[in-house]
Amino acid sequence: MSPAAQDESGADADAGGATADGPILTVPDVLDLDEIPPVQPTGSPWVCLPDIDAVDGTVPSLTVLHDRAGGLVEVTGAPLVAARVTVDRSVVPRDAWRAEVVSGLLPTWHAEVAGCRVVLTIACPPQQRGVVVEVTAERTAARADAPVPVELELHGSCTAAALHVFSSRPLEGPHRCRFDPWSRALVWELGAGLPVVGFAVRAADGTEPVREGEGLTTRWSLRRRATLASDDRATLTALLGVGREADSASLATVDLARRGAATAIAATRRWMDARRGADLGPDRAALQEVRDRNRLFCATFAAGYTIDTDELALVTSRSPRYYVSGAHWTRDSLLWAFPAVLAVDPVGAGAWVRAALTRYARHPGDHALSITGGSLYPGFELDQVCAFHLAVDALAAVDPAGTDALLREPEVAAGLARVDHALDGARDPSTGLYATFLLSSDDPAPLPFVTFSNALAVAALQARERLRARRGGGEPGRAGHAAAEALLAALDRHLVVEGPFGSMFAGAGDGAGHHVLFDEPPGSLELLAHHGVVAEDDPRFLATVAWIHSDHNPHGPGEGRFATPTCPHAEHPWLLAIGNALLRGEDRWLELLPRIVMDNHHACETIDARTGAPRTGLAFATCAGWLAHAIDVATARAPGANSGEGGDHVR
Repeated sequence: MSPAAQDESGADADAGGATADGPILTVPDVLDLDEIPPVQPTGSPWVCLPDIDAVDGTVPSLTVLHDRAGGLVEVTGAPLVAARVTVDRSVVPRDAWRAEVVSGLLPTWHAEVAGCRVVLTIACPPQQRGVVVEVTAERTAARADAPVPVELELHGSCTAAALHVFSSRPLEGPHRCRFDPWSRALVWELGAGLPVVGFAVRAADGTEPVREGEGLTTRWSLRRRATLASDDRATLTALLGVGREADSASLATVDLARRGAATAIAATRRWMDARRGADLGPDRAALQEVRDRNRLFCATFAAGYTIDTDELALVTSRSPRYYVSGAHWTRDSLLWAFPAVLAVDPVGAGAWVRAALTRYARHPGDHALSITGGSLYPGFELDQVCAFHLAVDALAAVDPAGTDALLREPEVAAGLARVDHALDGARDPSTGLYATFLLSSDDPAPLPFVTFSNALAVAALQARERLRARRGGGEPGRAGHAAAEALLAALDRHLVVEGPFGSMFAGAGDGAGHHVLFDEPPGSLELLAHHGVVAEDDPRFLATVAWIHSDHNPHGPGEGRFATPTCPHAEHPWLLAIGNALLRGEDRWLELLPRIVMDNHHACETIDARTGAPRTGLAFATCAGWLAHAIDVATARAPGANSGEGGDHVR
């Protein structure tokens, strides 16, 4: 048996990762729906704002990736920054603000008060290490009595910092706060012995912030008073900078000030507009908004530059609201998120592939890695090995010249060689199948030869030969083609069984006649045709899909208009399953998706079958990419090409 199928969990566990009490699962907590606040995330490659109050734009926190800390560093305040606007001597109430998201993920808030229009904009410019918070008031209606007095205020504090990998722990300090006259910024330095992250606040015009308290008790504010006649306008802007320590954070605000807030906001909008995707037309405007929000959420929250080493890191989510935010899964990044990024940003997608093969190919197939590429959560997963080849092959189809240049880089070639070795090492010579220890849900495989993972291995072997031909300047080799064909034959020989609807694919087998029927949304047999392993009309595939959606499946869809197949990892409808169904041709989800609440309209892990509210895994950035990709594929499909009857529940 291959090394991948050997015992990896200790003497008390069998080859399926089970103890006498059953398999050891690490499953998410089910959320209390009353505890999920309305939030509007936004971000850039450098900084993320994961939990902006969707009602009035208050910013509680920001996050940055940190190489040496090995995870996600969160800076929090009470709040970090908020706006307070007085018009005609009355404070604009919280319920007067109306939120609007433009360009996919650029949030603004508007209020109409006493003949004035007030606008709050929060932008994370893609090339700068910081945030622009701008509030404006404009007189929109003349009044006979007198001009209107307004006061604009931005205020906040910086109270703590924490490191997130899986769990969260505070950075204990020392922490320092001071006003830096050189940069004209109020700056905090948050540490754990040596500095870890700096955070700074600067007025756009260099006005010194008013401050109260000392150290982490320091509160700051910026104010501007004006009297507005018809068409007059007043603006107040705070520039927030981040860095690896105090000086780099404060000088990030100087760079923002030199470029100007208007330039930064315009650059943010252009960057986001370029990554939104094709126009779906007025009849699908709501669906397009779901797709654009989720693609941009993936592009900003599933990858970013580390604040201390300027390296690109790929993560499940840069939001601490996701329960395993500060870590890397190759499958999540390269199978789920990557296609959505590739569709709109081939250059950025090339950077993802380079990062994957230079940073994350040191331990190909490990369950989870640190953002640095070191092993974090051991356990071999075959699908994660296959993800490398599939992503590089997809990049080559879109950007052949760029891919050829990338594969010539010695460090990239070395990473791909390690991936090749891991893939070949998973092959069991006695059956011709490829073994895995963990499923795509990250739970233990019931038997070593998982059908979905083997199907991905077929696609990966085919992709590998295309890549080898590119590097060699010729046609795909017979040896590689034969390897994929041999694995397909082994699939037919060992992993096809008789089911209630005819011959079908088992979930897994042991190569000796034992099988388990199961399916799970993170690695579903519904995707066999999508990955080119079987034809869409293959009777075995159709029988498998029928079983997945029937009462024969103990985790088949239950009641509720948003019901999907589930699995033991999370027994609520999966957003991944909705993506799977769309990729298979079940187009009814195109109409349903705009009605699903999700996590404030962004992908979460699972939802409530009846309401569409989130149940597990908030802020699931890589899943957001999968959803956007599935919408792309489904909306590009010829009308009527597949009506999705195969997705009807069989009773």
